[in-house]
Amino acid sequence: MTRRTSMESAARLPRSPIYGIGVCRTGDSVVDYAIGWDDLERDTDWAQHQLLAAGVTDGDHVLMTAPNHENPWLSPVVRALRRIGATYTPAETYPWDFTRFLSVLDRLPITVVIGLCGDTLGAVQAQQPDLAAQFRDVRLIWARPEAHTELVAAGVNSALLAFLGPALGLARPDDPDVLRVNGAEWALRESGGELLASATGAPGADHRCPDRVVRPGRHGRRHVARRAVTGGPAQFPIER
Repeated sequence: MTRRTSMESAARLPRSPIYGIGVCRTGDSVVDYAIGWDDLERDTDWAQHQLLAAGVTDGDHVLMTAPNHENPWLSPVVRALRRIGATYTPAETYPWDFTRFLSVLDRLPITVVIGLCGDTLGAVQAQQPDLAAQFRDVRLIWARPEAHTELVAAGVNSALLAFLGPALGLARPDDPDVLRVNGAEWALRESGGELLASATGAPGADHRCPDRVVRPGRHGRRHVARRAVTGGPAQFPIER
C-alpha cells in the first residue's frame, strides 16, 4: 500500500461530524468548544488571505513552530500554506527543541518563520546574541508576544501572532503591532477591562481573554499590541 492509496482509502471512511474540539484557557477555567468543518474552511480561507497579503508565495520555505495542542489555532495556517504551495518544516516551541529550530534555520533556505516563542528565541540568543545576523535571510517573521518584543528591540522585523482566547490573531508586516482576527468567525469587544471573543454563530458564548494576552511585555516595556481589528468585511478597532 502506497501513501496515495492510503489517503484514498482514508477519504472513503465516514467523516467525523466535526473537525475537532478546541480547549481554551480563560483565566482560571478551561472552556471546550467544537470546531466544525465549515469553521475550519473559513479559518483556512482567512489565514490564506493574511499570508498572501503579507507576501507569502509558493517559493517560500516556512519554519513553523507549534506544539500539536495548538492545532485549533494554527492548523488553518498550515492548510493555507499547503494551498499556497509553500514548503514548510515543523518544529516545537519547547526550549529543549531549539536545537532543531536552529538546525533547520541554518541548513535550509528558510524565508518565513511562524509561531516563534520567547523560550525558543531565548535559547537561540544564548548561542547567537546577534539576532539580526541570525535572522538576516528570513523575510517574514510572525512571533508570539514575548519573542516579538525581543525581536523588535534587537532591530529585527517581526509581526505579532497571539491567541485571543479561542481566536487566532495575526498582524501584518506593514502594521506589525495590530492583531487581526477572522471576522467571519469571531466578534471582539471590550467589557470591564477585558477583551471578549464571541463566536459569530453563538453571540452569547463569550470567551474571556485577559488583557495580558493582547498586551504582552516584560520588565516594564510598553505593550506591543495596541489594538485588534476584525479581518472580515466589518472592521472595527479595539483601542488598547
